[in-house]
Amino acid sequence: MTRPLSDFYTAGRLVPAFFNALAIAGSSVGAVVFVGASGAVDFDWQGTLVLLVGTGLGLVLAGVLLAPYLRGYGGFTLPDFLAERFEAETVRPLGVFGVLICSFPALASVMLAFGLLGQAVFAVPMWIGVAAGALLILVATFLGGMRSLSLSQLAYYAVMLLAGVVAVLVVLWQTGAPAAMDTLLVDEVVPSLPWKPFAQTSPINSFALLFCLAAGMASFPYLLMRSFTAPDAVDARAAFVGAPVFLVLLCLAGPALAGLYEAASIASGDPLSMIAEAVLVVGAVAVLLSTGAALALCMGNVLSYDLYFKSIRPAAPVSRQLFAARLAIVVTLGAAGAVALNWPDETMAGTAAAFSLAASAFLPVLVLGVWWKRLGSEAAVAGMVAGLIVCLYYMIAPHTIPFLFYESSSFFSDATQAQTAAYEALRQNYYVVADTAAQAAVLAKWEASVHPIANWFGVHGALAGVFGVPAGFFVTGLVGLFTSAPSAGIQRFVESLRAKPVWRS
Repeated sequence: MTRPLSDFYTAGRLVPAFFNALAIAGSSVGAVVFVGASGAVDFDWQGTLVLLVGTGLGLVLAGVLLAPYLRGYGGFTLPDFLAERFEAETVRPLGVFGVLICSFPALASVMLAFGLLGQAVFAVPMWIGVAAGALLILVATFLGGMRSLSLSQLAYYAVMLLAGVVAVLVVLWQTGAPAAMDTLLVDEVVPSLPWKPFAQTSPINSFALLFCLAAGMASFPYLLMRSFTAPDAVDARAAFVGAPVFLVLLCLAGPALAGLYEAASIASGDPLSMIAEAVLVVGAVAVLLSTGAALALCMGNVLSYDLYFKSIRPAAPVSRQLFAARLAIVVTLGAAGAVALNWPDETMAGTAAAFSLAASAFLPVLVLGVWWKRLGSEAAVAGMVAGLIVCLYYMIAPHTIPFLFYESSSFFSDATQAQTAAYEALRQNYYVVADTAAQAAVLAKWEASVHPIANWFGVHGALAGVFGVPAGFFVTGLVGLFTSAPSAGIQRFVESLRAKPVWRS
């Protein structure tokens, strides 16, 4: 009776390291593209290097610190592991919330990209592109769950690699040398949208981006769930450690793809243009499907298994659990599509913050939960809540309550003396001016002066993980030191996870 569940949630735990590495690399490409599209970096060699180093480092960290031990647990979902590790059902809903808050904006962005692609290439309304994308994702996930997704992602990776090879060959045939990577497809195709939720403009933001990418990729649930599909802990580690190699293979064709797009734009209507457009569209669809299907299945799994089966209907039969899982995927896709169509700008801004949210919610509790057997449930809950609160506060407060935010933490701001003096002068003028109209004008200038300086060290809000992750580690460790240790059985459970081999001799 458990085989159908194991097939749906973990592909029967039969996916070898090589295939898992391809799936992880293919799913990571979408994250790299969306971060670049959101304005985090310039798409020159330096910006590309930041993206690849951050992403690759995160995957390696996941392989070294987390993946083999999650596989050693042998469960189905990340919240399930947390509930078992800390022997507390109170951790499960918090884990589900963490999965949803970081994964849903990313899935909505995938749906938005489908809509924009359909609009730009096929001249159809955005909702048709979104619906087509949802249908394609359902084909990859609805019936077989993780088993069908694993097979699909191998095909997606092959398509992405083939698109890159064709792009390289066409560009070399046309120009004799790879084109400079000075453009990004989404910037050209959808100029009407502000695809810049944040912009990297300082060394500290470069560091914060690198940190958030590494921490986010190491703890993103839609990637970590692949550790549950490995035959053993050794394969789980090898898959994540090897994935950056396959990711680099895909990204090496980036300059050629950009050059191919430029060629298609200039030579519209000739055979080269048709080849270029076909290659780019097929490659883009493969990227979106690989990422979107993994995100949809990840959220569907936690909603059906952790929320429905473990929390609401623990006696539900296997058929009902599978029905709930498939229904959750449909509902998740529908909600993501609706958000993408109605709030496109907010969708992209949410995606830019997804890495920070994933890292703040999960990285401290997972790392300490695996490597510190004395850590109890109170510390786990406190650390997850603290990480998320700090992260969300820094993302939201500077925009919604800028005066209170700045006044309460002005010593952390990167404001110059001139900016501080201007702010103080406008504040005094506001309370001195008696005329209502003049006061409103001063208030407008005052508000304009506070937004640029309502920050901590100049870090952009989307990179709040640079504060949320340390806060999560600090609170988890501090509370862990002053609360009781878990039961002896749980401590033996943690020891058994680390005792299992994670390398083959």
